[in-house]
Amino acid sequence: MEWDLSADGPFGVLISRDHEDVIVYQAKTTKAHQAHIILHEVGHIIAFDLAGERPPATVDRTCYSDRDERDAEIIASTIMSQAISMSRRVRSHGLDEPWRPSVFNSLVLTDGAV
Repeated sequence: MEWDLSADGPFGVLISRDHEDVIVYQAKTTKAHQAHIILHEVGHIIAFDLAGERPPATVDRTCYSDRDERDAEIIASTIMSQAISMSRRVRSHGLDEPWRPSVFNSLVLTDGAV
């Protein structure tokens, strides 16, 4: 959910509930930065699941350990790198049209500038 977050606060917030996670991200930044913020928060979700440490109830998380932040950054960067690489390979084979509605294109650089 895009939101006008305070400039001196976090760029993204993960709100975990029993059956859903909500990602709030900074409205006043570039699309590429928004995509990284979203993927960073997804990184926290993945790391929680891998570690078996999902919050049990509604939790608004804006403060993580250095290790949690590092893990989320690695996951976000890996997803972004793989998505960009796949997009380039697909385009090189002339298959870009079927990929336009993909998750990657809905999150990242929808103007096609990869």
